[in-house]
Amino acid sequence: MAVRRHIGYWLVELDRLITERFDEDLAAGGLSRRHWQILHSLSGGPQRSTELYAALDPFLADSAEWDAELAAVVAGGLVVDESGTLALTGSGRELHARAWIRIGARRQKMAEGITDEQFAETMRVLEKMAANMAGAEAVR
Repeated sequence: MAVRRHIGYWLVELDRLITERFDEDLAAGGLSRRHWQILHSLSGGPQRSTELYAALDPFLADSAEWDAELAAVVAGGLVVDESGTLALTGSGRELHARAWIRIGARRQKMAEGITDEQFAETMRVLEKMAANMAGAEAVR
């Protein structure tokens, strides 16, 4: 008899698989996950370092990780830091564009067989569940 898995299992399993596959795709292009997050966040245009840090903070272990990751992309010539405003360099834009092709293909594979409406509804439901749990009190 097959074991019936509940939402917690599927959320953890999907997160594990997304992380594993995206990390493989990014590594193929010479990027870490954090470097990708920085490049992708800056692909829409320059941002203040403090704003980008705030956006990526949930993914970081601590501020020292941010400092190290940012220093690595700046030293690698992918990002320029001009008085606290970060922007992609030409090399950063090119690397982002190549990685975006792989990530886009992976996202398509993940959503294969799922309609746009189903995907949108799934996102809405997950967002609502997260909001519900964020404000939830202990059940007695």
